[in-house]
Amino acid sequence: MEIAKLRSRITIQHSEVVTDAIGNHTNVWVDYWSCAAYANLASGKEYGAAGLTLGSDTLVFEVRWCERLRELNSTKFRILFGGNIYNITCVDDVQFRHEKLKLTAQRERR
Repeated sequence: MEIAKLRSRITIQHSEVVTDAIGNHTNVWVDYWSCAAYANLASGKEYGAAGLTLGSDTLVFEVRWCERLRELNSTKFRILFGGNIYNITCVDDVQFRHEKLKLTAQRERR
């Protein structure tokens, strides 16, 4: 893995359930890990909905593997990058060598 490619900063967030003062349970996103990453566009699509043309970007992020990212999965984690939110769709420990992770993520439409 070429360290010089890791030019982008990403923040990985984890979904947690918190209880407020009166006992209500709500989901909140908490910063879990921030690291350098290589970000690359995997695919970009346009589609029409309700008379609007909307875009859907899928990015691939490559990060160095570390013990903290061992429990990373696509259901409870998301990525913040460039002011956008990306929902993780695939976590790939390349060849199970624990050297780098490839995170495929789709931009969330707000």
